[in-house]
This record gives sequence, structure tokens and C-alpha cells, in this order.
Amino acid sequence: MDGLTDAAGPLGLVLLALVDSTSMGTLVIPVILLVVGEGGALRVAGRTLLFLSVIGLFYLVLGIGLLAGLLPLLESFGHLLAAPQVMLVLAVIGALLVVWSFRLDPKAVARRGGDPEASARRWTDRARRASGRPAVLIGLALLAGLIEAASMIPYLAAMGILADMGVGLGRGTLILVGYCAVMILPGLVLCGVRAALGGGADALLDRAHEWAVKNATSAFSWAVGIIGVIIVLNTIGPALAWLTGGSAS
Repeated sequence: MDGLTDAAGPLGLVLLALVDSTSMGTLVIPVILLVVGEGGALRVAGRTLLFLSVIGLFYLVLGIGLLAGLLPLLESFGHLLAAPQVMLVLAVIGALLVVWSFRLDPKAVARRGGDPEASARRWTDRARRASGRPAVLIGLALLAGLIEAASMIPYLAAMGILADMGVGLGRGTLILVGYCAVMILPGLVLCGVRAALGGGADALLDRAHEWAVKNATSAFSWAVGIIGVIIVLNTIGPALAWLTGGSAS
């Protein structure tokens, strides 16, 4: 169990970064900008790259601030979190998150009468209006970051994993740079495709846009489920040991 939970930290960071790379700000909006942008291929790719750079930097600065606040808290109260009773509560929370992730699935939302693609369509309209104006694109990137920060469960979970790994602020910042790079990597690749192929990339980008819009909601559902599994993996051992009267391994 120790080996499994030790691996859950780095593996969880990779999985969460990949999920974050499919979010509205890191993939859906960049693809929209590549599809609707006017001008030459290099110009469209450059403006989209500007958007990705701003939102990537936004998340990096935000992550450093969160990590700087979490580390002193864990140093002061970390021993309380290690109590088996707390581990049991966290394990239950993790299991509930897994259950909740199924309710967030787009198919489940549609069965309840909701529209899982409504948010994506609103962002599509915003991106169309901002396309071609660098100053507005910067504002759009910051707006997307601020709005997504209100529901940034994957990113918050990543900060918690980093703090729990005890890497310190300096090393944690370097890991965050890699995390944010993974977040914007798919968008960067598509920028390269647009720049290299020009109009020949239209069909590919149209398919990528359809896929991104369709899967933006399911990505969040997956993120919640992954976080629940990570929490369970990191707490179930001590929780079960306490419940059964054994010793935590």
C-alpha cells in the first residue's frame, strides 16, 4: 500500500495536468481562436499563442501563491491531518467525490434536462468577438482564468498533492512550471499545426473544436473522479487500520 500511495502523488499530478489541458481556457478557446481567426496562418497562431501564454502564466502565478500559503499551514497543522480519524473522513470524502463525478457526466446532466454544452457555446461567442484583437485576447485569457479558478478542483488538488509531497516552494515552483506547460501543450501543438499547414489544417481544427466542446464538461467529471481516487489511495490504509484495530502501515 505504501508504494501505491507514494506513486499516487506524481501520477496524480500528471493525470490532473492532462485533465486541465482539456479545460475551456486551455483547449476549447484556443481551438476556437485558431478556427475563427482572420489573417495569415502565422498571425492567427501567434495570437492564439499569446492567449495560451497569458493563461499559462496566470495559473503559474496563482499556483505559486496557493503553494506558498499551503506549506506553512501543513507545517503547523500537518500532524492533525495524519490522525487516523481524519484519514477516515478524507477517505469517505474521496469516495463521495467519485460518486459525484458520475452525476457530473454530460450524459447524466442531459438525462436530468440540463445542457452540458451551454458554457462552451458562451465561450465560443466570447472568443469570436475577441479574435484578432491582442489586447482583448489578453483580457479574455485573464477572464477565463478567473472564472475557471472559481471551480478549479483539479488545480487545487494538484496544489494539495504538491504540498503533501514536501517539495518546498522552490522545487514546487519548478514542478508547477512543468504542470502549466502540460496544461497548454495541446493548444501549443495545434498552434504549430495551424502555422505549418495554414488552411490545410481547417478540417483537423474543426474536428478538434467539436471534440473539445463536446468533452469540456466530461473532462471536469473525470477530474473530480480522479481526485476522489487519489484521496482514497492516500487515506484508505490508515483509515482501515484504525477501523480494524491494527496499525497504519
